[in-house]
Order: sequence, then C-alpha cells, then structure tokens
Amino acid sequence: MDQRSSYDTVEDLLADRSDESVHLECSRETVDRAVRFVHERYARRRCAFYVSTDRGFDRETVHSYLKLFARLAGGTVDPNDAIAHFGLAPAARTKVGQLTPEQHALLNFARMSLFEPEVVFCERPLADVTPATRELVTAWMGEVADAGGILITAGEPLREALLMPGTAFFEEDGRLHEAQTAVDGDADEAATYAGDEVRVFKVPTRSEGATILFDPREIDFVESVNRANFASVRGELYPVNMTLDELEAELERYGFFRCHRSYIVNVQKVTRVEGFTRNSFNLTLADAKQSQIPLAKGRAEAMRERYGWK
Repeated sequence: MDQRSSYDTVEDLLADRSDESVHLECSRETVDRAVRFVHERYARRRCAFYVSTDRGFDRETVHSYLKLFARLAGGTVDPNDAIAHFGLAPAARTKVGQLTPEQHALLNFARMSLFEPEVVFCERPLADVTPATRELVTAWMGEVADAGGILITAGEPLREALLMPGTAFFEEDGRLHEAQTAVDGDADEAATYAGDEVRVFKVPTRSEGATILFDPREIDFVESVNRANFASVRGELYPVNMTLDELEAELERYGFFRCHRSYIVNVQKVTRVEGFTRNSFNLTLADAKQSQIPLAKGRAEAMRERYGWK
C-alpha cells in the first residue's frame, strides 16, 4: 500500500512512517507532540533523545558526565572514544555549565552515541553546530541510518531537514506535507544551445521595495521554501518572483544545476559532494555560510555525468 504524502497530525505521520527516518519542519507544539509520541511508540527499543532543554549537569565535567551516561547505557562505547569522535577532547575537563552552545550540542550527540541507539530523536540537531563541526554530527547520524536505525528530527528549517537521510516534511495550514525531491524531467538530456548567441540575463529580486538585478555569477543557489523562491547572494536571501522551472531554463547556461526539486545550485560554488548515507547526498558550497544543499538521489548520477565527476 502506497504511503500518504500529507498527514493531518504528526502522530498520524510517525505511525504511518514508523520504520523510516523522517525530518520535520514544524512548530514548537508539533515538536513537543512528536517527542511524546516517539517515547511511547519506541518504548521497547534502544532510544536516544536530544531536545532543546537538554543542558546537562552544570557541575560535572564533560568527561565525568559522559562516564556517568556510559554506565547507564551499559553498552560497548567508551566515553573517551565518544569525546574524541565529537571533537570534545580540548573540553574534556571543562564543566558542562561553562561549555559553548556548540560544545553543548556535541556533548549531547556524544551522550546519545553511548546508547548505540536504534531510534534517535533530535530537536534542531544542526542549530548550534558550525560548518567546522557539522560533519561530525552528520557523519554519526549517517552511521546510525546505515546500520538500520531510525532518525527523527524536528524543528529544523526545511533546508536542513532535506539534508538528513530519510524523508522531509513541512507543516502548512495545520497539516504535514512531504517535501518532494524528484525533479520533473529527470531523465531528459541536458539542454543544448545552438551557436554562440549572446544573451543577457539578470535575476530580478526584491529588497525593501526596490528591484535588485543580480548577475547569475553572484548567486550561490536558489531555493524554494513554502511556495516562495529565494536567491542566496553572499549569505542573504532575496525573494524572486520567477518559478524554479523558469530560473532553471535561464541559469543552466551559466553553470547552474537543478540538484533537487527545491534547489538550483551554482556549480562553480560547489566545493564538496558528500554521501550522507548510501542514498543521501549533499553539496557544500564556498559561500558566506558554507551552506549545505541537498542533492536528490535521482540527480546525483546526472550531476556526475554532466560535469565528469567520479
């Protein structure tokens, strides 16, 4: 039986997709309902949770805190290995109350890893990590998924949700809708252009009541969020009235690629192509925020072929 693409409640969604990894762009209320449902649904399985209120025990050091949870977990993961894996060695003797937000986030992931979880629930897992440490987090999550584990994240913006291994959903008008990743015409060959005709094209955007025309080379990527399109330029998002299909047709000749149903990327800005899991990919850009953009499974091979990447 085919699964639905939209749901009236988060409970319906999580029940229907109970054997899958799912990622939710949703409200605070929906996050709270999701974590309660996961607690009940997977009570008999090894679970690990990370929510925004998890701040640890202020007077414990990183090492003593993880040593305590290693005893509670009773697993095979050594707390020193968890400290090393998540880059916490320089802070091992630091009290939890003195950690930075990023170190707090990494501490929570290290804590979860001690339980060797089958099910992981995270609220905004990438919110406090920087590009320098994000790979530590995504690599661990990818390992969980590849081992057959279930990842459930909630509260992230859709762009972050789409980076996760699994299926992303967004909340709109009280319902949760699947974010489609397929691109119409995936099987079509790349467009060809006859001759060396000269064409001028600027991407028209809006900012504070004015129209700003961007040279395509200034644009890092274009994204579609909640039925609105935005061009990312030097870390700022500018509204664009053109559709993604219209933009794709114009931008393709300037080195842009439709990497996902919701994204068109300037390939000149791509610095890394990574496999998050066996079937999940992302692109890291050399832009102001070192953005990560989802690469749909069906588009990965097309991108390799077009640009001769191995």
